[in-house]
Amino acid sequence: MTALRILLVEDSPTQALRLQDTLQRQGYEVDHVASAEEALEVLNRRLPHLLIVDHHLPGLQGADLCRQLRLHVATFSMPILILTADETPGRQREGLDSGADDFLPKSADSGVLLLRVRNLLRHASRDGEPDVLPHPQFRRPVALVVGTPDERFRLLDAHLREEGCIVDHRATAADALETLRHRAYDCAFVAETLPDMAGIDLCRAVQQSPPPGADDAPALILLRPGGPGGLDDPDPLDAVQGLLEAGVDDVFFLDRPLAPLRARLRAILRRRFLQEQNRRLLEDFRRRESLTLRLEAERNAAEARAALADQLQRANTRLADANRRLAEQALVTRTITDNVTSALLMTDAAGSVTFLNPPARALLGMSEADLRDGALVRRLGIPLPPGRTLPKPVREAAAMLERPEGGCVPVVYSVALLTGESGPSGMVLEIVDVTERRQAEERQALLMAELSHRVKNTLATVISIGAQTRRRHAELTSFWPTFEGRLRALSATHNLLADHHWEWVRLSEVVSHEVRPYAGPGGTDVRLSGPAVALRPKAALALALVFHELATNAAKYGAFLRGGYVEIGWGLRRGEGGDRLHITWKEHGGPPIQAPPQNGFGSVLIRQSVAYELGGRAMLDFQADGLLCRLELPLSEEIQPAPAETLPAAPASTA
Repeated sequence: MTALRILLVEDSPTQALRLQDTLQRQGYEVDHVASAEEALEVLNRRLPHLLIVDHHLPGLQGADLCRQLRLHVATFSMPILILTADETPGRQREGLDSGADDFLPKSADSGVLLLRVRNLLRHASRDGEPDVLPHPQFRRPVALVVGTPDERFRLLDAHLREEGCIVDHRATAADALETLRHRAYDCAFVAETLPDMAGIDLCRAVQQSPPPGADDAPALILLRPGGPGGLDDPDPLDAVQGLLEAGVDDVFFLDRPLAPLRARLRAILRRRFLQEQNRRLLEDFRRRESLTLRLEAERNAAEARAALADQLQRANTRLADANRRLAEQALVTRTITDNVTSALLMTDAAGSVTFLNPPARALLGMSEADLRDGALVRRLGIPLPPGRTLPKPVREAAAMLERPEGGCVPVVYSVALLTGESGPSGMVLEIVDVTERRQAEERQALLMAELSHRVKNTLATVISIGAQTRRRHAELTSFWPTFEGRLRALSATHNLLADHHWEWVRLSEVVSHEVRPYAGPGGTDVRLSGPAVALRPKAALALALVFHELATNAAKYGAFLRGGYVEIGWGLRRGEGGDRLHITWKEHGGPPIQAPPQNGFGSVLIRQSVAYELGGRAMLDFQADGLLCRLELPLSEEIQPAPAETLPAAPASTA
């Protein structure tokens, strides 16, 4: 199995050596670089499964590297873990806001580090997954600074390099234009005053003549001296507006702090990076589309050649096999007519039967000699036009066929005339026995009646639940959640019954469907045990409402509220009145409870559902350590023990 790759970005050799040794001992393949700029070069060659990056790096910071990776479609889902010696909440929030998936102090134990690494690698893409995205092409942004070097320009240079930029300096506009003809830049910082040209004129020249080979002109930021000639001018807004209308992307005053400029620079670089990525995606799409079209054209050409060869072969085969096919045609026709289920007959112009297939002989109980001179037409009651011995063409007409031994069979017949040179020369008659079809229609009508009955019963149940719930809840805000929960319990059981074609369903399935949604993750708060018991729809719906009420009560007041658990067990016992099903619901580990001062609708519903629907009884015991509910139900047509091989029981216990 190929080892998972981790790229470690750490400028401290000691820390890097310790982390490499820890990770490699776990079987990971670890590549180490000392800066974010080196990391981008590695990512251009091969993507790791996980990136571990130090927050503080020389040049481009770890958080800025995260932001850049999250902008590329091929790396925006790559797991990233940030390490730092600064454990303050503010630094942690900054790291996670930059796009990292996890944040860990460098002082953390190696065991904690490995747990975080394994957790992140579970979400990493694997080498075997199809590669449908273009490979990333990360690069460092390139900036051009035009102006006479001074202290502010040197400070600007330092900030640009901290942002990961490659910085070139040119003192004059002429040198800048010459440089722009040979190299593409992402942004250019132009001093307002240059030795040979005004900065705004240089910006106009760059906008009007973009650098050759570049997709677009660099972002132009005009640097003004600020101070009394800056934003404090009498009309600074008009001045800035005029500069922006002349083609400048932004204006910055050198007497202001450089932090806003760095923020603007990040926004400009992010926009240009996304534009470049979109162009690459479009180029990749066009390349793949062109390849697809070429492959499609080649496939179509190959299919056309194959079709032409196939046509030529078929023509030669038809010519060679013509005589053989004529000899076999009679055999083929006989085979077809002998094996169809319909009765097929042929007559001559006088209406005498000349051919019967085996189904026709079985259906009619006669031979050709018994069906002369239109006898079959008369037996079927087919009307004949005046003066004719053959009926008109007809398709799927109903009739009653008289049997020789007596009685009638419902049939559907079709008539097709055989045309000769002087008129009809006979007919082909198809007769289909529709006895089974009629029986199926009757069964369908019965099923529709049964469906109507079940729908009416369901609607009556819903109306009853709504009325009872309304009596207990005066406000709509408290009525609706309770009413909706009970309807959802009915719906879940309806779905379960539909999966079993409204026949038998396991008791364990009904309990799981109603109780597990209220338990903890993975259903660890519910423990089931009991033999296989099968329920009919009536019993399943009644018990579903009972367990829904118990589960919602446990979620609001009982074991599910505070990390407890519920034991649900059932068994069959023999009593004086016959075998009975005993079900026990016991809650453990919940808050202390006590009996309510009066019975709520849930308690009434449990007792009445068990008593009226199933002929049993329900007992509720509000014990201090948790509710105990016992249900005792007689076995009936609705409740039966089920052999394990017929209805596989649920696991005896889930914990």
